[in-house]
Amino acid sequence: MKKFIVLYLVNILLLFILFYWDIFPISDFINSLQTNFTIYLLKFTLPSNILEENKIIITSHYYLVVEKECNGVIPYLFFVASIFAFPSTIAHKIKWVLFGYIGITTINIFRIYLITKLVLQGRDNFSLAHDYIGNYLLISVSLLLFILFIKNKSKNG
Repeated sequence: MKKFIVLYLVNILLLFILFYWDIFPISDFINSLQTNFTIYLLKFTLPSNILEENKIIITSHYYLVVEKECNGVIPYLFFVASIFAFPSTIAHKIKWVLFGYIGITTINIFRIYLITKLVLQGRDNFSLAHDYIGNYLLISVSLLLFILFIKNKSKNG
């Protein structure tokens, strides 16, 4: 257990340095790509008249901005760090890193959709929708995916 925790913390640090913080040029590229992909997918769930670049227009003076912090990379890096820290085969880890990306990106799109719908009903709903419901969804799905990764690993040896 100690080894997992140490590896997990080291993995988080390395993944965030490489793929999130602006220390390395690749982090800006990856986050920009993921943000653009998130906006692209949102076009399938939200009315086109409320989307403008990376903004979701609630009123003429109030809008939600989808930035690097909203693109799903942060929960995905936490998930990947746990996969890398857990003892398993490389093939099993790669498979679950891909499943995790699909699952976390999908739930993140749903999270932004849900936040938008709740905020359209009332701007006071933002904190509840974003800070509680949205974060709970991302944490729950990430944890569920990690549990499935572990359970699937034990079936495969």
